[in-house]
Amino acid sequence: METGPSRTGSVRPARLTLALLGGAAFLLFLLSPPAPSRADIYRWEDSQGTVHFTDDITNIPSQYRKNSTLLIREAPSVVPPLQAAPPAGIPMASPPPNARPALSAQEQATLDAAREKEDLVSQVEQLKAKIAAKEKHISAVDAKRSLAVNPLRNRFVDQADLDLYDKYQTELPADRERLKELESRLTSRK
Repeated sequence: METGPSRTGSVRPARLTLALLGGAAFLLFLLSPPAPSRADIYRWEDSQGTVHFTDDITNIPSQYRKNSTLLIREAPSVVPPLQAAPPAGIPMASPPPNARPALSAQEQATLDAAREKEDLVSQVEQLKAKIAAKEKHISAVDAKRSLAVNPLRNRFVDQADLDLYDKYQTELPADRERLKELESRLTSRK
């Protein structure tokens, strides 16, 4: 028997080349960024009060089209193009149902006071947590240095811990004063 070049030997490089090209094309497809999407969404309510959403205005029964609302959802990174006037028969887009109307001066003052109170509560909680962490560190260093808890003093206290210990000892009185001040401001707002 003769062992000459086989027919499949010349086909293999072509298949390999096609497979590599196909794989490269697929890889480019996977790595390409997605195209920004835009969809017009219509909101309408039927006679029973059920709210419906659709992306095609022709899906809205004709008796409900005049009361439908056009909601536009866009990708956040895309600048919206200028919109032409809508075709006749389609109502203009109204503000979304969750849009807030302008607040009166009294409502704005009440809202600002509530935000300020919330900010004070947050500051008080953060300061309490800082004070607790500093006190925990001080008590841990004291326990390591105490003869009652550690009679042989065989626990080594790191110099960095001692530096923090001294720093926290000096900061704690000012932190406690600040906490009292914040708490008094908070109780005066209630």
